[in-house]
Amino acid sequence: MRGAIFDVDGTLLDSMQVWWDVLIDFFAVHGRKLTDEEAMKYKEITLEESIPMICEELCLDMSCDEMEEDLKRMAAKQYESVIPLKDGAAEYLKQLKNEGVKIAIATSGYEELCKKAFTRLGVWEYIDACALSSEVGVNKSNPDVYLLAAKRIGVPPGECTVFEDILTGISGAKKGGFNTVAVYDESSADAAEDLKRQADFYITGWRELLK
Repeated sequence: MRGAIFDVDGTLLDSMQVWWDVLIDFFAVHGRKLTDEEAMKYKEITLEESIPMICEELCLDMSCDEMEEDLKRMAAKQYESVIPLKDGAAEYLKQLKNEGVKIAIATSGYEELCKKAFTRLGVWEYIDACALSSEVGVNKSNPDVYLLAAKRIGVPPGECTVFEDILTGISGAKKGGFNTVAVYDESSADAAEDLKRQADFYITGWRELLK
């Protein structure tokens, strides 16, 4: 492995509950309860894809850009001060860096939020490049964001490993010719068996990869 490409939320950061809480709070502010069944349709698409759906569902008198800024503002404080890394993630990133592996993040989230969290947690210095789903215009069921990340670290897909916690991410990375490691997260626990079948390797925690 010459390159490692990491998803952020639910993979490196223990942050998935934050986004669920943000959505729940946003719906509540606008007079609606977000049920678990409704929330499922937002689980594996990008925020950019979900925003027009939510605007339409809530009949909001605001633009998609205004809604996006509201959601980012609601989440920012958590990234700046609260959200932790998953156990062993910092040590594994440092291990890869010491081995000369190029490291990128590929996220459906926001670079500024990732940078704030990773800087606070002392691991931003390990990240060589960042690629965003918003840059490629499609979600992670497609390989585009991983291909962009690989290009930015200068390593061919076949020599990169993608680390993801969701099934669509693993599937998209496989389409791009990447090696894949599925990472357990409580938010995707119901898909654990599918992740084990689809990915090249499955881990329940980062300490399994430490030497």
